[in-house]
Amino acid sequence: MSDADIDDDFDDDFIDDDDAKMVEEAETSVRTRLSSLEKRRLIDNLLEEKRLEKELKDELDDLDNLNDDWDEDWDDDDL
Repeated sequence: MSDADIDDDFDDDFIDDDDAKMVEEAETSVRTRLSSLEKRRLIDNLLEEKRLEKELKDELDDLDNLNDDWDEDWDDDDL
C-alpha cells in the first residue's frame, strides 16, 4: 500500500471541514513546538560552547602568564 493510498483512506474520516481544520492546526502547533524546542536546544548548545571556549581561553591565559613569570624568575643574571 503506497503512502497516497493511506492518505486517501483517511480523507473519508473527516466529514466536517472543522474537524480537518482542527487536526491541521494541532499538527501545525506540534511542528511549531518541536521547531521551538530544537531552536532552544541549538541555542543552549551554542551558549555551552561559548562558555567552554571562554573557560579554556582563561586557562590558557593563566598558563601563559605563569610562563612569563617563570621566565622572569630565571634571568641569566642570576647564574
